[in-house]
Amino acid sequence: MSTDLTGDAAIGREIMDSARAMLEAEQPVEEQLDLLEPISPEDIWASRETLGPDASHQQVTQHAREKRRGRPRGSRNRHSTDLERWLLSHGQHPAITLMQIQSTAPEVLMEASKRRKVHSFQKDGTPNVVIEHMTYEAAQGLRARCADILMPYLVGKKPIPIDLTFSGVSDLIIEGVTHSAEEIGDIVDAEFGPADEDDAEGDA
Repeated sequence: MSTDLTGDAAIGREIMDSARAMLEAEQPVEEQLDLLEPISPEDIWASRETLGPDASHQQVTQHAREKRRGRPRGSRNRHSTDLERWLLSHGQHPAITLMQIQSTAPEVLMEASKRRKVHSFQKDGTPNVVIEHMTYEAAQGLRARCADILMPYLVGKKPIPIDLTFSGVSDLIIEGVTHSAEEIGDIVDAEFGPADEDDAEGDA
């Protein structure tokens, strides 16, 4: 099966490849400038601890430079950020486009999708032109897909509610919360009385 892109897809791929090539062309220059920056004593010490006392000064220095050039875990790629800024400078954010489509009535989407298309030709060569447009179901499906893409960014997982009212809790005694000071005093000073025979038989 062929994977060659045609039409708008091929044009879009060519633009993206061209943008990436422009950014990658600047990468060697940035790497050379990075090599000229001095290495901190902390970097030298960390590399010495990693390589051990038998490593030469050149090995420690090279290890420190290579370790410093790597970006921290979880940090954004510098070239990805540059590409993002370049793309947004040529148009609006894709999330705005999704929201605009999702908030547009299906009838408006159907009207906007109308186009003239040559369906066939008559014997004298006159074209039979028809007007095509998106169906109502297709318009609603497009709006639903846009809403589905945006939902994770608008509605996150709600936290589990925790009840801190202590309602119905009789075994927990907290002065000022579940019992007053007088009630706690009565509980502490109370004497145990004889258990009812019915309760004793029920517990047995």
